[in-house]
Parts: sequence; C-alpha cells; structure tokens
Amino acid sequence: MTTAVRSCATTSCSFNGDHACNALAITIAGAESQASCGTFVQLDARRPVTGDAGRVGACHRLECSYNSDLMCTAEGIEVTDTATCATYTVA
Repeated sequence: MTTAVRSCATTSCSFNGDHACNALAITIAGAESQASCGTFVQLDARRPVTGDAGRVGACHRLECSYNSDLMCTAEGIEVTDTATCATYTVA
C-alpha cells in the first residue's frame, strides 16, 4: 500500500492540477530536518489530471515517524506551496 498525496499547494509544479498531485509517485527528499517533494519540477508542460491522486513512492527522511523502510505509512500527506511535506513529523 502506498500513501496518497491528499493535496498539493505547489501550483507552479508541472504535476499539480487543481491543487492535486498528478504524478504517479513522488519522492519525499530534503535535508537538515526539512522534508520536501523531490519530484517538484517547473516546466512548460503539465501532466493531465488522471483522477487518481499521486502517491508517495519513497521517503528519504529516515527520522520521520511515518517512515518505515523508506516507505511512508501516513494515511495521506499534504504538500505546501513551497513543496514541503506538511505531514513530516520527527519521531
């Protein structure tokens, strides 16, 4: 089971459509206690809305309480307008 991206406020991302993530899977990356969407990209193209919410494919934030063997175990995550993971919680 993979975790759904419940909402994404990063409207400048090519995978954002109507505040929803349209990537098949995203990677949560970041550095120094800051979790961010590593899949964020600004291009002159948009992935079309598919109806299915994006998923968290991998999480590189080992200190997050939802990380289990590089997989996110949260019920869902929210991505802010600055592409940070608002669900990130240090254990």
